[in-house]
Amino acid sequence: MEKVAQINYLISICFIAYFIISYQYKVLNLRNLERALLTDKGLMLLNIKHLLGILVFGLVFYLIFSDYRYLLNPPEVAGLNIVLLFFLTLIVSAFLSFKSVKKHLVDIKNNSQYSINKAYLYFVIRLVFLLCYEFFFRGVLFFTILEWNGLGTAIIITTVLYMLIHIFDTKEEVFGALPFGIILCLFSYFTNSIWAAFLIHITLSGVYEVSIFIHLTLNSRKS
Repeated sequence: MEKVAQINYLISICFIAYFIISYQYKVLNLRNLERALLTDKGLMLLNIKHLLGILVFGLVFYLIFSDYRYLLNPPEVAGLNIVLLFFLTLIVSAFLSFKSVKKHLVDIKNNSQYSINKAYLYFVIRLVFLLCYEFFFRGVLFFTILEWNGLGTAIIITTVLYMLIHIFDTKEEVFGALPFGIILCLFSYFTNSIWAAFLIHITLSGVYEVSIFIHLTLNSRKS
């Protein structure tokens, strides 16, 4: 019982800590990659935010509570319907992200001061951050709640907190976090792992952010 209390306290502390960090970045108007690329030292500051996220969401729980490390194991073999649904979700995520960024790029008129060479460090850090992000939300948080409550309760609480952490982002991201969060929880539940959720998340985020980076750096040099 004491260990459960410790885990719950640590989950609360880590969530609140990153919530405060996100608020500070909202004040700095560095909520996303686009704003960072158009701001002096913005990309460096965004990298720092992600490094803090890696610490808060990943390293703390991985090092202190070894019981959660199984979430990083290869996913359990799921039924054919789950596998097909996973690949369909990947395709749909990539398509929706591409459509969204294509529409958004029309409104971007500014050029970034950064070169495309800066992309490597950013995307490496971003990749690790999203892994730690899923380790926390669809791993530690979701399975901790699931252990003491039903699946429905675990999905609701996890998704509400997931939406809350996006409260400083755009309205589209906040509302989009609702169906997206539910889907990722279900994949984690059926595979007993975070890898399906991570791959879907990195697909959605990767298509959007790579397009933004290329448009504001490489393409802007050609124009």
